[in-house]
This record gives sequence, structure tokens and C-alpha cells, in this order.
Amino acid sequence: MSSNASVSAAFLKDGLHAVAIDDDVAVLDVVGDAYFCLPDAAMDLRAEAEGVMVVGGLAETLDGEGWLRDRPAGGVSPLPTPPRRSAFHDASASLTFAGWRALAGAVRDVRRAERGGDLVSMLAVAGTGKEAGDERTVLRAAAALRRVQPWLPFDGECLQRSALLVAFLRRLNLHADWVFAVRLWPFNAHCWVQLGDICLNDDHERLQAYTPIYRR
Repeated sequence: MSSNASVSAAFLKDGLHAVAIDDDVAVLDVVGDAYFCLPDAAMDLRAEAEGVMVVGGLAETLDGEGWLRDRPAGGVSPLPTPPRRSAFHDASASLTFAGWRALAGAVRDVRRAERGGDLVSMLAVAGTGKEAGDERTVLRAAAALRRVQPWLPFDGECLQRSALLVAFLRRLNLHADWVFAVRLWPFNAHCWVQLGDICLNDDHERLQAYTPIYRR
């Protein structure tokens, strides 16, 4: 789209995600690895089935930044609701031989992604598919990883913890959603791994303060 033309309504480009929080709008730029807050812009944001639509003055502003396109990007996953349960404090489980192999591969995946130095590299550890797996199997796998995670060479940041879990699940042909969320005033970004309404690697009660903005 051209910033020289008047824009009444458009969609966010690939890699851009936005959500209204009270009167304001939060934006995640995946490629730029950055978050933005747009005060008093919530009335110009529309969450449509095919993607996030931007209208009015916000459309004019974002088009000037080159963030908009005429048509929806397609393949947009609807945002999940914050989890209502947590498996974080459930009993741990033992890693099987297959689990140890998956863990070794997942550690390599995350270390390689960290060398990339950006969010796109980190997100790549999740793969591209939505692998099958029943709830019980996924919960047991998460519990097994949780048992050994204190001894793994990773910092305690949510991004590394979540990347390791989704990479581990992928190597076991399992899947859970990697959820990115924000809180405004004061701003804070957070992420976790979620299966349905169950958070696998955090306490669901503290996550109620965050609004999901992107689901991988």
C-alpha cells in the first residue's frame, strides 16, 4: 500500500500482530523483535476472522509505517483465552529413552536458535505443523521435562523455557500452543506454552494480568 493515498481500512502485514487492551493497542513486530503501544487507538482495531483489520486514524498512521496490506494475510490463528488451569505444579514424571533423545535434540535446537539472535530464529524451533497428541500424553511429556529442567543450561527467562518445551514436544510428535502476551501500564511482555485451557509451564493465576497477542 502507498502511504500517499488515503486509507480507510486495511489488514496488518505478515509478522505483525495487534490486540486492543482497554483503550490502547499493543503491537508485536515478530521480524523486528519489538513491541509497541499505541495509546487511545483501540476503537480503530477490528479482530476479524481472517485477520486484524485497522480502520480510521490508526490505519493512516500504520500505513505510513508500511505495516498494512489490502487483503488479509491468511492462515491467522485465533488468539486463545488466558488459561484457567495450570499443570506447572503437578507431579513430575520420568523421561523415557525417547524422551532423553528428544530433549538432547531440543537443547540443540534452542541453542542454535539463540545464535540467530532474534525472535524469528527462536520461533523456528516450534516447526510448522500441528502435530497430534492427546492431552494426557502432552501433560506427561511436559511433566518429564519439568523434572530435569533445573539442571539444564538455560536461563530462567520465559522465552527460553517455552522454546525448549515446544521444541521438546515437537521432537516427540506432540504439539501445544506457544502464547505471547502483553500487559500495559506498566508494560511487560511474557510467553508460555498452553494446551487448551491448561498452562504447561507457568502458574495460570499470574497470567490473568496478560492479554494474548500472538499464538504460534
